[in-house]
Amino acid sequence: MTIKTAIIGYGFAAKTFHEPFLRELDGYELVAASGSNAADAKQHWSDMVAYRDYQEMLKESSAELFIVTTPNDSHFEITRALLNAGKRVILDKPACTSSEQLKQLMLLERESFGSVSIFQNRRWDGDFLTLKKLLDAGRLGDIKRFESHFDRARPTPKTRWRELPGEGAGIWFDLGPHLIDQALQLFGKPSGVTADIRTLREGASVDDYFDVLLHYSDKVVKLHSSPFSFGRPLRYDVQGSKGRFVKYAMDPQEERLVSGKAFSTPSWAADEFANFGRLHTEQGDERVTTELGSYAQFFEQIKGFIQGISGNPVSLDSIADQIAAIEAGFLSSQEQKSIQLG
Repeated sequence: MTIKTAIIGYGFAAKTFHEPFLRELDGYELVAASGSNAADAKQHWSDMVAYRDYQEMLKESSAELFIVTTPNDSHFEITRALLNAGKRVILDKPACTSSEQLKQLMLLERESFGSVSIFQNRRWDGDFLTLKKLLDAGRLGDIKRFESHFDRARPTPKTRWRELPGEGAGIWFDLGPHLIDQALQLFGKPSGVTADIRTLREGASVDDYFDVLLHYSDKVVKLHSSPFSFGRPLRYDVQGSKGRFVKYAMDPQEERLVSGKAFSTPSWAADEFANFGRLHTEQGDERVTTELGSYAQFFEQIKGFIQGISGNPVSLDSIADQIAAIEAGFLSSQEQKSIQLG
């Protein structure tokens, strides 16, 4: 079975995180794309049809699966149209820009022959898989403090939609969903949020920094992002009753996809030895080999979901707490107080 696939908003995200996997994995065929750069996809898919807009493509294309990589403020309208047409959808995180929009999409999905899967690729980061393995094995004991970073050295703003004023723009909407999602995967829903979300770079017009606490009764959970993190950035500092795990540097899959080094070898997603984390305990410390990350697993699970042999890897209803935490973060930062989650 080959899944006929279309991409809406063919640009950097599509070229980096989606289209390469359609090429490398069995069972996918890109038949259409829309957007100003859609014709670029013909480099690898000569029979693909490029469209000016998604409405025209939706009417004419034979695609069953649509990948939405447009700006966040368009996700709701586009996904609503796709569900009304009974299509399968891969929707870039954070899905939509409000809990109300999410509720409407969930109701529509139940009434539709279509479905929506959220592209939360960093559930398949090697460092996150490593941390999960350590926690599942009880190597750290009861977690008391969890610090998760997505830091970069980007002191100069760029002219792109994520850094221009508008609904769904800014770093809390861009990188926050990754860190929130991972924390919720590990610890479940927090009781509240305390956030400091700021615009620190000269010339920036949207938020580019956050320092956020998710409230749990038995642990401290801190999420952080800064555009001034020069050198090797901290990724995790996780402290428990039996030990501490410290990891530097981000998962390498994004960088290798951008540089064209992906898929060059079976272990192309492997972390560098110098970036392996360290586990510190009363007995001493040890270097922990990073698990092999695999964004391909998301697409393999999508294939199984469409074929009816596995479940939805990241469903709409599974991210409700994540969207609520994003909203609470903005409100907390604006009002300078903690916000409780219902």
